[in-house]
Amino acid sequence: MAAIIQKMLSLLTSVIVFINGIFGIGGSGDGKVENFKVTTYLRGDYVYSASDLNSEDFDIITDLIIFECATFNNKGEVEYDEAKIERVMSAVRTVIGDRDIHITLNLLGPSANGNYNDWNEQMDAQSEEHNKAFKSGVLEENIIEVLEKYDFDGVHFDYEYPLTDKAWYYFNKFLVSLGRELGDDYTLGVAASTWNMHFTYKAISAVDTFELMTYDFVDANGKHATYEDTIAQIEQIKNKGVPASKINIGLPFYSRPTDLSAYWYGYNSCYEKMTEDGWYHCDETNKDFWFNTPEVIGQKTQYGIDNGFGGVMIWHYSCDLPSTHEDSLLRAIGETIDNNY
Repeated sequence: MAAIIQKMLSLLTSVIVFINGIFGIGGSGDGKVENFKVTTYLRGDYVYSASDLNSEDFDIITDLIIFECATFNNKGEVEYDEAKIERVMSAVRTVIGDRDIHITLNLLGPSANGNYNDWNEQMDAQSEEHNKAFKSGVLEENIIEVLEKYDFDGVHFDYEYPLTDKAWYYFNKFLVSLGRELGDDYTLGVAASTWNMHFTYKAISAVDTFELMTYDFVDANGKHATYEDTIAQIEQIKNKGVPASKINIGLPFYSRPTDLSAYWYGYNSCYEKMTEDGWYHCDETNKDFWFNTPEVIGQKTQYGIDNGFGGVMIWHYSCDLPSTHEDSLLRAIGETIDNNY
């Protein structure tokens, strides 16, 4: 009976979201937004002092997502290393000074218990642990407590991946509940993949920003997240019910090899050896990588502006050169925005 009810709820949600898409709630938008966001993930494992950050970058960056500093368990308890989070936030606040930068805390959830050879089974087991936290009744309160303690502006979730109707049911229900508790005091953001977006209308209304993970895919030539493929991926979400103004388009400041094997190379470690077209060959691994060049990053940013998206999102900050460098990817974003506003 529970499975039937979940199927019915899923079908109803799909109908509502489809209707919303028809009437323009989802899709490309109606022209550029007033305040185009430049959001970047900042990995706590890369920040030890203010010297790990570049002050000029924060004349371009508008929003920070603090990553690798906090998690939650299946009991709904928020867990973090106090020394680490204080170290990162001290560096961040020293560098940004009096700039009005929106800072949110990212929370990763519990992993699956046990070992799995099948990825789908592993994700299902992980979702069961998440469901326990979402149903705990205390996660909302515990999140607000840590936001207050460190003066964050909001909270952000990277949930990879709810696959079943049941997983989405509990995630959506939790987002609505958390959004209600956060009120106007804090913002709520989530990461999303174009192939796995099943947010309900109420959840979409509760969430302030959707960070679209438009990367980690290659074309027939092995090029990572090309402009053309990125736009094609974005087209997949036109009828998902999410307003374009709430979506930040993901920009990779890193690359994967042509075979998508488990290597992640930062742009700043390879740019000097890249071809003009963005190719880099690693002698050590004998693998080829194609990077988004400043030109490609500028094209994607321009697309976001022209089509009414809320902004762009960077994964991740520490992969770039300082924005004062002529080859910086962040610099390309800033110049594109300056040409439009």
